[in-house]
Amino acid sequence: MVLPAGLVAEKAAATAFANVVMGRLNSELAKKYQMWRNIERESTSLQTDLGILAAAVDDYQTMAGHPPRTAVARVYGEEISELTHDIEDCIERFLHRVSCKAGASRARRSAHAIRTFRIRLRFAAKMKEFRNRVAAARERALNTFLLADGVQAQPTYHETAQQVSYGQDPVGIAGATRELRALLGIKPNEDEAEGTNTTRTAAQLRVVAVVGFGGSGKTTLAKAVYDIVQKEGALRCVWVDGHLLDNKGANGVVKHIQDEIRMGEVSSTTSPAEHHEDRYLIVIDDIKEKHLMHWNTVRNAFRDNGRIIVTTSTQSVANRCCNYPREEDRCTFGYVYSMKTLGEEDSRKIALMGRCSPDLVLGAAKLLKKCGGLPLALYSVACQLSCEKVLTGKLCNKLCNDLGTYLEREDEPNFARLRGVLRENYTSLPDYTVRACLSYLGIFPMDHPLRKNVITRRWLAEGYARHHQGWHQIRADETFKTFINRSIILPVVPISSNTEKTWKAHGIMHAFMLNKSMSKKFIMPFGSQHKKVRHFFIHDSNGGSSRTMPDIDLSRVRSLTVIGNAGGAISNFEKYKLTRVLDLEGCIDVKDYHLKDICNLWNLRYLSLGPSITRIPKEIAQLKLLETLDVSKTWVNVLPVEAIGLPCLIHLIGKFKLQDSFKTERLSKECRLETIAGFIADKSKGFLQLMDHMKRLNKVKIWCDYEETKQGQVDLNNHLSKVIQKYIETPMGEDNVRSLSLDFQALPQGSLSALDKLCQHYSSRVGQLYHLSSLKLHGNSNSGTLPKFVALFRDLTKLSILTTLSVTQHLLSVTGNMPVLLYLKITANSIDDCFIIQDGMFRSLHHLYLVLKVVGTSVLTIEDGARTEIISLQIICKDLVGLSGVEIMRLRELKEIGLHPDVDEETRKVWEAEARNHHNRPNVLAIASDHEESQETPTAVEKEPPATRSTMSAEVEAESNATAPIKSGHVVSFAKEALVLGAAQLQEVAPSATC
Repeated sequence: MVLPAGLVAEKAAATAFANVVMGRLNSELAKKYQMWRNIERESTSLQTDLGILAAAVDDYQTMAGHPPRTAVARVYGEEISELTHDIEDCIERFLHRVSCKAGASRARRSAHAIRTFRIRLRFAAKMKEFRNRVAAARERALNTFLLADGVQAQPTYHETAQQVSYGQDPVGIAGATRELRALLGIKPNEDEAEGTNTTRTAAQLRVVAVVGFGGSGKTTLAKAVYDIVQKEGALRCVWVDGHLLDNKGANGVVKHIQDEIRMGEVSSTTSPAEHHEDRYLIVIDDIKEKHLMHWNTVRNAFRDNGRIIVTTSTQSVANRCCNYPREEDRCTFGYVYSMKTLGEEDSRKIALMGRCSPDLVLGAAKLLKKCGGLPLALYSVACQLSCEKVLTGKLCNKLCNDLGTYLEREDEPNFARLRGVLRENYTSLPDYTVRACLSYLGIFPMDHPLRKNVITRRWLAEGYARHHQGWHQIRADETFKTFINRSIILPVVPISSNTEKTWKAHGIMHAFMLNKSMSKKFIMPFGSQHKKVRHFFIHDSNGGSSRTMPDIDLSRVRSLTVIGNAGGAISNFEKYKLTRVLDLEGCIDVKDYHLKDICNLWNLRYLSLGPSITRIPKEIAQLKLLETLDVSKTWVNVLPVEAIGLPCLIHLIGKFKLQDSFKTERLSKECRLETIAGFIADKSKGFLQLMDHMKRLNKVKIWCDYEETKQGQVDLNNHLSKVIQKYIETPMGEDNVRSLSLDFQALPQGSLSALDKLCQHYSSRVGQLYHLSSLKLHGNSNSGTLPKFVALFRDLTKLSILTTLSVTQHLLSVTGNMPVLLYLKITANSIDDCFIIQDGMFRSLHHLYLVLKVVGTSVLTIEDGARTEIISLQIICKDLVGLSGVEIMRLRELKEIGLHPDVDEETRKVWEAEARNHHNRPNVLAIASDHEESQETPTAVEKEPPATRSTMSAEVEAESNATAPIKSGHVVSFAKEALVLGAAQLQEVAPSATC
């Protein structure tokens, strides 16, 4: 059929119009599709740009010799922080709204993409806006750097340190001076006949590294010893500032020292004959990690008969300087001397300038506590208070409240040197993510005990310990170690075997970081009027009791931490739309009905609940991203299977039973659980059913519940043996870490047959490996059972046994032959005969901890030929008499000794004298026994009412941050010249970990 010409023309025109219009529409749709299709790449690129910008600022600000951070740079830093938070919040909101349910069909995914098309377009436009903001920030950063390049560099703290240290007569270092001289082997010898004072030294190299936080008096102590020895004139003395290693290098410093020695010989009034040939004292002040590349050259140049003191603020540097091979033909010794904080009396003497009226003592108590016995902090406080016409307790209290502000103010000269120390500690941290982790610690009160596991898990939940290759846990552990290494956080109990338990923030550093973090609106307390708050905390129960909330955008809050009464902060949990961390274990007014709203917080990664919670609802299954669930402070007895089935859950902390039976199909196929600490084993099959789904477990604690019937006991032992069997037969991961804690104190002696069954089962399977690195057994068993069970694990590095019976020599023989055992703790009534270390036994043991009720004439015997690496020896028995047969001279690596605080004075003095004669001069400390392991566990599953905490909940406190302030009385020092811990510094912690 042939169309008329007019109709053909009309059709052609219509087709052309359609092509033009639809072509434009298709083109626009294609552009928009391309725009939101590239969202993931755009957001990743933006975050990378921000990271590079922030790192560039950090690099520039920490360059050697660069001036302090300018006001412009601080404003720029705040802009970058705000921009980073905005982008992160936007991305999380977007991903939540457009993510389709896992496992959805293709048709559902397509329909969901269509429904969320407009959202994706808005997000793409937002990404474009952020891209422009990042570009503008980059331009401003460049201008900031150019402006700052013309600023004159200011003196560093090191250049002005001696003005502080030696401008006044040092307070409280007389004992430390004597101790340091003893470590160096430089001892004064009074010659009464001649009335002279000479110096005796033994012929060997000795290095003492004095380590401590900046401003702790390291340089003052080293200078005091230097001045005394130089005045005595028996040794040639040379003082070297660490910064010379930057300018001259190792060979230049060696030449400088040699020149100084020669000049000293020429100018000395002492007859050359009175000098000990080739004996000298060299002090290298403020050596840093970057100087270690020069250390061997300097040390080897003066190795024949030198005495070297190095001061450093980094523990790893001190260790490196003192740890070197001991040669067969010469004696070489190295000691790490940790600076002690000043006691209460000396602190008052410095800060209050010798005044001690009751008003001042009372008013300054909190201020002195915040200074933490740090000499430079006390001196700075004294300078500030000396400006006042009349000194009162009220003024001291006001200064305490304003201390953080003074530490940040550039125009405050009295705190200039202290401010320099604190900023140096902050800016010298590896990168901006580590600084964020440090700022995060300001959330907790200064006297709040910090658990490593709790802190690192919170960092991971917040995203502050990220690693570009996914090694997030390793990065978090290294960051925590960095703070320990720099003395930014300190152990509550200064015992080397306690290195992974409870810590506290350095008082003055905490005040500095708290003010710094609050000025950046990174963390904020209750009552803050800032609109945007990143991390919200409530410490004061009285202040938190108000039911009204300030004008805060709670939708941007990433964490809420409550100690005490939360008040209006918990009035509506639905407002916390992006919150990742809810730390409510110390919150007393979060009730069961609040959990309904908490379970709607889709972005939650970390949840800890407090003592007013009695049950966990099934709605917890909605928290798809939750990584840590801590119910150890609650009264939850039974945990719903929905909690176990959370797809991202890694750590489950508490003490609970599981449902008797459930459908395993409801659980995630890929269970990520690594920690269960812990569950109550009974006759039910709940936990046994779950073991097949838990392939990643590396930390398990089990409490055995008492069963009244004989069949119940049989079922308990059958299920328990199968659970343990599944656990120990699974090969360990690359980190080779797996722990099992089995508490059967509630069972009558001999009723735990599960271990016997396991031993019988494995007796015929010779050569098979069973995988545990840490084992804790608490309870009374048959005398032959424990040795057989312990012998199954050749790779144990840590073993703890608690029993009310006596420990047999059979058990000691088994543990003594474990090749890699590093830590052994035995809590018992007594040890048969005594603890004997024979030749070839306990070759790797570093920490030996004996808590005994009864001891004989001999507690520990080290036979001839036995070689041991014991560093820490603790014999906790109040009836200990004298040395009790312990020859500590045979413990060549011994560095610390722990005794019961109630041992008689004569015994204490004997141990102190023996320690002084040991070449390592180990510290003698009084250590109270761990009350958490001496408490008896109730046999019933039901917990006491919330008004009185039961030991069931208390036993799992180790996994959590204790909410009560640290109290005095846990550890004291015996030696007058050793560590002295007063009420303001020494604090008792919550029970230590048992799993």
